[in-house]
Amino acid sequence: MSNQKFFKAFFALKPGAIQETVILSPVVYPKQFERVTGEKGKHYKSILGYLVANFKNTTFVKTPMTQAAVSDAVLLLSKTGCKKTVFIGAIGGLARGLKIGDVVATNKPRHVYSVRSIHEETRKKLLYLRKKGIVGIDFESRAFFAAARKAKLAARAFYVVTDLPLTKPFYIKKTKREKHKIKFALEESIKISSKK
Repeated sequence: MSNQKFFKAFFALKPGAIQETVILSPVVYPKQFERVTGEKGKHYKSILGYLVANFKNTTFVKTPMTQAAVSDAVLLLSKTGCKKTVFIGAIGGLARGLKIGDVVATNKPRHVYSVRSIHEETRKKLLYLRKKGIVGIDFESRAFFAAARKAKLAARAFYVVTDLPLTKPFYIKKTKREKHKIKFALEESIKISSKK
């Protein structure tokens, strides 16, 4: 199998078609990104299920919600003209004062702790992480920043607080207001991340 075919299994594009800025997200879809930015892109679906939209200055990639999916995509960007990666994700907020619908932005992986499984989210562990200064938890952050560092790419992340694991975990139904705040926060994250 050629390297180009391997690459296309993830991006459905040739490496030369990837833009300098690549935005990855397991929670935002290309059509949503397009609607918020007002820019029309060309859409692709890879055989591995990644949804890709290519714009004038940006490539947007909807990844599956796993560490491996995010890591694999970022590592492959080292074979392209990509210089900057941006991640838009969701976190369970741990820091005191965080509310559902808040946005946390960082270029430092230590602020968000990535769990491998929901079963790791015990009260004891969550309290320990909060005490250590962890802002929130997710699945992909560790993989995103580690892969970007290995690929020598600038990396920044925007996280929307979608639940509060210690007081309102993900499986508790959200109010209409909370759903609206999450939607608004995702749109704001898209707008900020897509600015040149």
